[in-house]
Amino acid sequence: MVRLRRTAGMIVLVLVAVACGNPPPAVTSGSPSASTSPAGSPSPSPLFTLNPGQFGHLPAATPGTQAPLSISCVGDVGVTDPVAVVAIQGRSGEYLRDYVDVASPHNFCSFGKGIVVDEILDPHHVVITSPLPAVVELPSGQVFALGIGGRLVGVAPDLAQVLWVSRATPPALHVSWETGDVLVQPYPPFGKPCGDADTASRFGAFSRDGRYGYALWDQGPTTATYLNVVAGRGPAFALTPPAAGWGPQGGPRMAVWSPVADKLYYEQQGNLWTWTPAGGASQLKSGLKWIDPAISPDGTRIAYAVRGTDGLSIVHVMDAATGADQETLSTDPRKRPFFLTNDLIWLKGDERGCTVNKLSTFVYDLRDNTETQSILDQVWATWPATSALGG
Repeated sequence: MVRLRRTAGMIVLVLVAVACGNPPPAVTSGSPSASTSPAGSPSPSPLFTLNPGQFGHLPAATPGTQAPLSISCVGDVGVTDPVAVVAIQGRSGEYLRDYVDVASPHNFCSFGKGIVVDEILDPHHVVITSPLPAVVELPSGQVFALGIGGRLVGVAPDLAQVLWVSRATPPALHVSWETGDVLVQPYPPFGKPCGDADTASRFGAFSRDGRYGYALWDQGPTTATYLNVVAGRGPAFALTPPAAGWGPQGGPRMAVWSPVADKLYYEQQGNLWTWTPAGGASQLKSGLKWIDPAISPDGTRIAYAVRGTDGLSIVHVMDAATGADQETLSTDPRKRPFFLTNDLIWLKGDERGCTVNKLSTFVYDLRDNTETQSILDQVWATWPATSALGG
């Protein structure tokens, strides 16, 4: 059944035809076939047709009353354009920013105060978690509020299902769709982890083709950590705490999908592991406790941070296939890398532990190994690049 069940009356978009600070990009909005995509480019999304009927696979929320959302879009972006959700210095709210022209990035959509964009499914579909969990289609502005009874973990890119954790006691991981629900894994009670990016893993995400999804129950270094992978609408792989606990090195954390294959990377007890449907779990690299890994759009490189014995965090780049080190991005402390394109990495000055300071931000160019100041206060999600933070 593929029927639009937009929650009319539950949420209203305020769509204003104003520019986001610059004119529409000079790109086409057609949907090229996968066979004509440039080498290393993501496959065109099946949702690029802007067909609202796709929403019918997701569990719909009960209609209610919500305040209007302030979302403005201008122009259009190409189906394979690299995009990012960002906060810009001197401006409020968040922006969906197009990087097809790296010399002149374009702000495609703006999201007003209080709207939290958590994930980019493709350049025309984003997931918001505040003021309510929903999928927003761009630039049409159609909204589908998700009917889940807890914390959203991830939405499948083909809009076929969602992962979420219930507010029950104990909480539990569910995979749900329009007409069904499967309880995948019960979890211990919610903990109170600090907001330190060194320990706070992303809740989870689906692979780019939507066939697999992962969820991480990572409530801090002193609580039990779980990694669950679902295939379709059932469990496929799980790492659960042993009877004696994970020990001082900790359990699975900081997971991220490859953007070009069904391959999950994650750290477990100080080593880097991968999981694939065919090969299962295997160790890729030993002796690495990485922070906030991000994978380039072509899937060939991984940027990640490591905190040294001096307490400072340095960002490195590795080969995604072999785990071999390629370079260190800066001798100055940096963290939270995001690939804006295959060559440009956004970085933030280091923060120590749970202390949050307003620090400088940078863009590092892998082509000539140069670093410049960035006008972006924060990057929250990228596409087609993947990250352990955001989409």
